[in-house]
Amino acid sequence: MSRERYRVVSEARRRPRGRFEIGLLRIVGHHLKKISFLRLTRPRGLPNDPPSRELLNWAIAAYAFPWLRHFESLISGIVVLNDSGHRAAVRIVGRSSYQLCAHVYYVKKHLKQHLDLQDLVKARDFLLPITSGSRYVNDLYPDTSGEFPTGAHISKAVKCFQEVMPKDSLDDYSYLSEYCHPHMMAFMQDYQWTSPNTIDFAESISFGAFGAITSSAIQGLLAVQELLQLGHENTVRKTVVGLLNEIAERGKTLYT
Repeated sequence: MSRERYRVVSEARRRPRGRFEIGLLRIVGHHLKKISFLRLTRPRGLPNDPPSRELLNWAIAAYAFPWLRHFESLISGIVVLNDSGHRAAVRIVGRSSYQLCAHVYYVKKHLKQHLDLQDLVKARDFLLPITSGSRYVNDLYPDTSGEFPTGAHISKAVKCFQEVMPKDSLDDYSYLSEYCHPHMMAFMQDYQWTSPNTIDFAESISFGAFGAITSSAIQGLLAVQELLQLGHENTVRKTVVGLLNEIAERGKTLYT
């Protein structure tokens, strides 16, 4: 490896550690695990009936509740993987968590636009591919593609997410993504160039995934509580708001 290439690779992999961030992720997982989700029953009505606000409130909960359960699983998994030393897996699960948070912000933003205009039909049509779409099912059964309309590509949601994320967050997402594919950055988690001519096999010293994971998690929680508010759901939302308040209080300790 040339000295210039060695310098560039070393700089690209350098990120700060995140002891404060992993502490916040523990809090997130702990709080969300305590939520009890009640059964959701769809309001009465035929498939072709005009959508009611009650139906849309149900559809919002039918998206937000599974989102919260899945998010808790990912965050708790990140904590367990980190504690057990499996940091390569943390980056992969962290990228999935980032995408999940980008997705809920995208859903909240566009659904709110339709509801603000009181356009319940467009709101329903927007949610339909979000809650029932599957590119995988469409590929397997193309004749039934109308039953599983494909939603927006995740890249569209990630781009939309930049509206509320820190300025360099797209670079952080790209950083996470680099470790999810079989090439140099992924493999270098298991060895280090200790000089331009020497490779030592050891765990990577630097680890910079937690900043992107934690900042996206906070924005995701903010978005999902706003989404629950749009759907007039208060019970679960109160828990999410309480969690956000605790995160804010913990954040104050960094500046006092």
